[in-house]
Amino acid sequence: MHLTRLKHRFFTLLSTLLFIGCLHSAARVEGNLKVTLQPALSALSRDMRDIRDALTRYAGEDEESPTPLTRGETRAAERGDTEDK
Repeated sequence: MHLTRLKHRFFTLLSTLLFIGCLHSAARVEGNLKVTLQPALSALSRDMRDIRDALTRYAGEDEESPTPLTRGETRAAERGDTEDK
């Protein structure tokens, strides 16, 4: 019976250590998501805004209106780059 209690404690300790290891690993992955996922989400947000702006311009475009800006021109305008090319 003493051996059964010892096995039970051993497996309890082992499962506790595995659980703590999983929590630690999850915390590290969550910390890395801020570094890897945030830039990707920002780029996606910019692209979606560019698409929305282009669709808005196309929807309200008359035949006499100027042509809509390309994505590069839109980003340059957002950054304030007004140099002539």
